[in-house]
Amino acid sequence: MSPDDVIEMFRKHAGEISLEAQGPMLANVIQELAELLADSRGRLPKETFEALTRIGGVLFREGESQFFARTDVDAIMKTSHRE
Repeated sequence: MSPDDVIEMFRKHAGEISLEAQGPMLANVIQELAELLADSRGRLPKETFEALTRIGGVLFREGESQFFARTDVDAIMKTSHRE
């Protein structure tokens, strides 16, 4: 299997996710990755574990960014509604 094959699998799965489900789904995926890594810590090569934790860090940052963006928009909308 090539990286392009895997990317095609990513595209397929991404196409099945509704926009409404993306936020909660990202939190679930981060949690799932954390559980998989915790369970496989001693069985994965160090480089693989570190690569997967970097990927988890990117996902976490994206989730955090989305959370703060939603919080900011919510605050703006509340302020805008009062005026």
